[in-house]
Amino acid sequence: MDASFVKKDKGNMMTYTEAEAFIKRSYDQVIRLGLSRMEVLLEKLGNPQEQLKFIHVAGTNGKGSVCAMTARILQCAGFKTGLFTSPVISDYREQFQINGEMISKEDFSRLAEKVKHICEQMDDPPSEFEKAVALAFLYFNEFHCELVVLEVGLGGTDDATNVIGTPEVAAIVNIDFDHMGFLGGTLTQIAKKKAGIIKEAGTVVTAKQKEEVMTVLQERCAALNASLIKTSDSQIRIREKSLDGQCFDYEKKSAEGTKYLQKIKLSLLGNHQCENAAVVLEIMDCLRAKGYDVSEHAIREGMGSVYWPGRFEVVSKNPLVIIDGAHNPDGIHVLSHNLKEYCQDEKFIFITGILKDKDYHEMLKQMLPLADSFVTIAPDNPRAMSANECADAIRACGFDGKIVVSTDTRQAFSAALQLAKRKGIGICAFGSLYSVGTLKAAIKTAIEEEKSNG
Repeated sequence: MDASFVKKDKGNMMTYTEAEAFIKRSYDQVIRLGLSRMEVLLEKLGNPQEQLKFIHVAGTNGKGSVCAMTARILQCAGFKTGLFTSPVISDYREQFQINGEMISKEDFSRLAEKVKHICEQMDDPPSEFEKAVALAFLYFNEFHCELVVLEVGLGGTDDATNVIGTPEVAAIVNIDFDHMGFLGGTLTQIAKKKAGIIKEAGTVVTAKQKEEVMTVLQERCAALNASLIKTSDSQIRIREKSLDGQCFDYEKKSAEGTKYLQKIKLSLLGNHQCENAAVVLEIMDCLRAKGYDVSEHAIREGMGSVYWPGRFEVVSKNPLVIIDGAHNPDGIHVLSHNLKEYCQDEKFIFITGILKDKDYHEMLKQMLPLADSFVTIAPDNPRAMSANECADAIRACGFDGKIVVSTDTRQAFSAALQLAKRKGIGICAFGSLYSVGTLKAAIKTAIEEEKSNG
């Protein structure tokens, strides 16, 4: 065994706080794509990823939801299932889950020690995301996961997760404009980067895509002799929906004929989640074709019980409070559509904080027709706009209503709550997943205080 795997005495091991700080520490505070550092790091760690089987998920919007549904169904089917996603909502350990349970602090600290030992030997230190992916591979391998659901961080080709070989299934959800500085300024360029997760003789499932994106995926699959399964809106029939959940039918077309899955209950809200669910259903079909025993009962149980925070999440009904991590124009388009559908075009108090590198003008313009007023915050991220900058951006889009600039999330929600109570309307927070965890904590505290005060 490599000397780096010798377990240290507990007295010399990093505390959990130290371990988290080490993993999160970035060499130069910028995103660095490419696989060279990752390959060196994993080779010195014994290439744990080579012992694992993956469902690899890329795209612009919906990756996390597809990963959550996939992992939950596989857990219900009896598979020991690893799940790696980003970004973090409340606890850094959320990224590393087995059968729905976060990694323990002790295991995190112990595995971070192994990663740290190797990083100290490298001339080109790995980034935060690379260290996190390496720790995830170590964790899932050590605990003998049968399948790992792996969310791409950024792009595909040069993303740290793309060191794996051909996955059991590669899934590509909706591709749209985002991270253009890294992925390119056209949809074709972005699609080529995201299509990098398609490997030789692989199995690929894709959501509906714009024509130029689908052309890229088809060409990549043809070049690598990979099979491509496409989903379509026409296969989905939504039977009913409310703020408590929704129910839909799915029409599966294959060479053997047409099959129907009827009355599938889905705990996640929005038409887009039914579209994501269609991708998941096709993933399950592909896994079954490879010999994995995934029953219809497991699918129904998984779809009906999946939980994925911060995605059109109703955190309170009285008052109505919705949190959505939508952070690019396509995600905002889906959010505004859902608000209109579920809430009958009513106006909202919007709490928003946005990153500087997003197309925030387009995002904000889409929300103005539904806005009664805004409360601005700064997400917990170095790339965040200040609350004042966000307010200025809203005014620059032509909004002349009330804007409250807030110094912290608890103050922001308190301000929004007072406005909502006075006007009798709901609250919706959007703009960045980095705000979701602190917002949810602030909302819970404020609502409990309201109830206790009568």
